[in-house]
Amino acid sequence: MVERIEINLLPAEYRVHLTRFYLQREILIPLLIFLAVVLFFGGWTFWLNTQIGILSRNITETEEEIARNKHILVEINKQEEHRKLVQQKIRALQRIDVNREKWIRLQEVFCEKLPEVTWVEKIEERKDRPNSLEVEGKTYSFSEVALYMSALTESEFINSVDLVNIEQIGGAEKIFRFVIICQINPDARLQSIVNRKNKR
Repeated sequence: MVERIEINLLPAEYRVHLTRFYLQREILIPLLIFLAVVLFFGGWTFWLNTQIGILSRNITETEEEIARNKHILVEINKQEEHRKLVQQKIRALQRIDVNREKWIRLQEVFCEKLPEVTWVEKIEERKDRPNSLEVEGKTYSFSEVALYMSALTESEFINSVDLVNIEQIGGAEKIFRFVIICQINPDARLQSIVNRKNKR
């Protein structure tokens, strides 16, 4: 077998020499790391943009669905308001049933808690303050008014008692005139009445 030998007879200045490109390790390794980081963050950015697009479409679809079902929410709110109104009417009717007993019991409370040297002259419902009674009376002892107020608050029919006015009237006898406001508990014994009706 004859080997092929190539001889370049061109002058040296016309010869084409192949040049090889070499990178030093100190440059090659950082360059590869930089390219890897760029590719990683590029892929991460692409993935984030994809997720943002998906979530944006989901939000748009949800908003459209909410808009389509808005009439259902309006109807639910109407039914809720109607339910509250019915409950208020039911409670008002129940209070009417309880009030027949409550006013009698209140009169008993005002009489039972009355100190010995004190008497009540007037009990009047206040129009400007719902569920409140104005009690006007007289006493021979200033301290008895405080005791009377404290005793009234012990009743389940009365939530609170406020002193409006107290003044001395008369001459040598030292009679004191007082006015107190009693805040009535509108739901006193209401639950017990309802429970009795439910058992029937």
